[in-house]
Amino acid sequence: MVQVEGATIGLQDVLKRVAGRMDGQGNHQTRHEQVTSRLHQTLQAEGAAAMGRDEQLGQELLDTKAQHQRELQNHERILNAMMAELEANKEARERQESHRAELTAAVTSFVGQVKGKRSNPTQERSARATGGGCGSRPPLEMPAAAGGTPHLGHSGGGGSDD
Repeated sequence: MVQVEGATIGLQDVLKRVAGRMDGQGNHQTRHEQVTSRLHQTLQAEGAAAMGRDEQLGQELLDTKAQHQRELQNHERILNAMMAELEANKEARERQESHRAELTAAVTSFVGQVKGKRSNPTQERSARATGGGCGSRPPLEMPAAAGGTPHLGHSGGGGSDD
């Protein structure tokens, strides 16, 4: 019997250890479930916060793109206006150059006519002889591009004899 009692006590000890381990495992399982539950809740909260940030960043991106597009359109309008102004200035400059060339041609023609009249004294004497008097000269002709024939009349002297 002593042996039975010793075996019974040994079995009871083993049962206590097994029960203790099972309790420990149960506690471990409970702790594991609690930690898992908290992690799941944390992940859900972080996921919701991340989705909120994503939506906010997405809206900011759309706003930035729209602002950039408006700025590009404004720059394009400014460039088009500047190009139109440059084109108008170019056309005005070309008209001025053309007008300057016409005036230069007219002045050159007048200078040639004046030199031609001065270098031909017989024509001047015949004009005096026919009653032109006082050294008056006949009017010089101006090319049609410069606006008709001017009447120079008597200059009163003091001019250059080029």
